[in-house]
Parts: sequence; structure tokens; C-alpha cells
Amino acid sequence: MKYTIQILLSLLTILSANLFGQSTKKPEKQISFAKEHKTHSYYVEQGELWWQELQKDSTSENNWYNYYRACRNAQGTNDWKDDFLKESPAMKLGDDIVVLMKKHIPNTFTCYYVSGSTGGVEPSAGKDLLKAYEMNPDFEGIDSDVVTLAQSTFDTLLRQKVNKKWFSKNNFSIGLLNYAYNVLMSVEKNAILLTEHDNDSYPIWMLQDAKEIRKDVTVINIDFLLLDSYREKVFGELNIIPINLQSHDINNYGLNWEAVVNHILQNYKNPKPLYLAQTLNPNLYKNFLNKLFISGLTFKLSEKPMNLANKNRELIEDKFLLDYLKMGFTDDISQNSVNSQNLNYIKSLKLVYEDLKKNKLFDKAQKLKKYAFLIADNQKDDKMIVEIKNMFK
Repeated sequence: MKYTIQILLSLLTILSANLFGQSTKKPEKQISFAKEHKTHSYYVEQGELWWQELQKDSTSENNWYNYYRACRNAQGTNDWKDDFLKESPAMKLGDDIVVLMKKHIPNTFTCYYVSGSTGGVEPSAGKDLLKAYEMNPDFEGIDSDVVTLAQSTFDTLLRQKVNKKWFSKNNFSIGLLNYAYNVLMSVEKNAILLTEHDNDSYPIWMLQDAKEIRKDVTVINIDFLLLDSYREKVFGELNIIPINLQSHDINNYGLNWEAVVNHILQNYKNPKPLYLAQTLNPNLYKNFLNKLFISGLTFKLSEKPMNLANKNRELIEDKFLLDYLKMGFTDDISQNSVNSQNLNYIKSLKLVYEDLKKNKLFDKAQKLKKYAFLIADNQKDDKMIVEIKNMFK
């Protein structure tokens, strides 16, 4: 009888929660979706749950930070468009959250941090971010925001200082650093390299600043090129004719990225070699495939046809660090992102594999096949595994 009553009470609790729109799930600590990617619906739900926590205690910095991070993750997993606001009354844009924070938790670390970081690459709230960094430089996630500020304002010394401290914390993905090292090995001396995301840019900057690896390479994350001041200076240094973007609305980010990349590829005349990281969205360069040639984990821009089979073979056999593909010795929270980026090795591996077979170097070809199969197996996608393995017959 006792257990029957307990079961009935549990059922009533669940039924009550459903009837009155209350979730039985609990709010969870929020981590940037760039580091630990989960579904868009998960972030929306977490935003709702943390909003409920704020109704109980609107003076909690922890509640506000996790609520802000959930909303930002929801927007980020919606391609940064603002129509995610329609999915729940709890969803808000960063600027609107800052207004509420200034009302409920003014002059706090969290208020300064969110105020300074919510604009992404826009440097206008830099003073608030630096004040937050001064208050708590060890707060999880703040390093990348300060690096962003440093990059957008061309403050090389600040970027170096923060990256060295960030590296010393030993909390950065080893897989992403290995991949970033191999990207840097993929390009020529004094190259210009276009990147697009957090996971293909910040690890490279960290290696350059903390380990002084390939500091000759200039890395340009195309997110920053949407800033007029940043784009004008970069284009001026590279002798690229100016371009005016029609709209800076967040819903047009995709169109603006495409416009900027197309403009660069059409008008690049600088003697420094230009490379595109393979992590760029293929739609951004789809009209220039006849001018882009596989160089390791990048594409090299060339007006003339190029045969880079020997170059790719040299990278794979002599320059790349590839042991991490065989075995990882850390519990990497970013492993899914690492696995996804590792797919970009397939193009170079395939190119060299075919060249080795053509020259009857079958033992070396088999070695490359093993790397391709390792990468495929880590995708946990049966269709993709079959597709990749069919490429290496």
C-alpha cells in the first residue's frame, strides 16, 4: 500500500507539471556550443528552465550567466538569425539580457562580462569586457572573448598575453590544437589564411602566440570582415578594393559572408599566397572551385592549374602530426568537433592515395587508407563510413 501511494504521488507530480506547463527537467550548466555542441531544441529548453530560475532569484549571477549562455547558444545554433525568439517567450537577444542584468545585478562581474561579450566581434563594449577580465581572468570562456576583442581592435600584445595565459590553463582541446598545427603546416611562408569558425581560428592564434608556431601566417576570420573598420584596414593592407555591405542585420550574416569571400577571391592580387581553410562553408567559394587546389587542410587560390600531389604527400608523410587520429589520451569535451574537422583530411588523403597507387607504391597507399578508415569510423555515421571506405578501394 505504501509503495502504491508513492507511485500515485509521483504520477500526480508529473501530471501536474504537464498540465501547468512546468518541466520536470532541471537547468544544466551552460557551455558554449562551439565547445560542446548540443541540439538547438536543447538550448531553447535550457533557456526556459534558467528563466524560471531567474523568477525565483533575479539577483543570482549564476542564473543570469547560464540563462544568457543558453539564449546565445540557441541563437548560434540557428545560424545567428533572430527568428529563434519566436520559439519561446523566454528567448531573448544578448542586448536585451544586458538591459535586464543592469537592472538586477548592476556592477557585477557577470553584468560586465555579458555586456562586453554579447556583441561577438563588435568591439564597442570592450571596456566592460576588460573590466570583467580584470575582476576574474580565470572565468571559464572569458579568454576567447578577450582574444576576440584583441583581434577586432588589432591589439596584438593583448592577444598574445591572453593566449599565453589561456594555454597555461591546460583546458584547451588537444585535438583542435593538433588539427590547427596541421592547418598551419598546409600553407606556404607568409601566407594569408581565411578561416570562419571559433574552432578553426582560436587554436591557430593560440599556437602562434603561446608556442610561436608559424607566426608568419596571417589568419583572417571572415566573421571579423563584417566589421567595417576591420575590413577596411585588412583590405587596405592586402590591396583589395573596398566593398560596402548592404545590410548589417544579423539575419543577413550568411549573405554578407558570401559577398565578402567572393569579393576577395575575385579581386585578390597580392603577392602573398592566399589559402582557404577547408572548414569554410563550401557555399562561400562554390563559384571558384576551378581556382582552388587542395593543400593539406586548406585550398590554395591559383589562377593557373596546379598539381599538388607531391606537396600533399610531403605534408602527410613528413609534416603533419597524425598520431592523435590513432589514439587520444584526454577526455576531450570538444571531441565531436574534432571528429567533424578531421573529415577534411579525406581530400588530401584521397589525392595522395591515388598518386601512390599510380606509381605502384601500394604499401604507402595502404597506410593512408588506414588513416582514412580511422577518420571514417569516428564519425559514427554508417552511411558516411561506407562512402569514405568506397573512396579508398
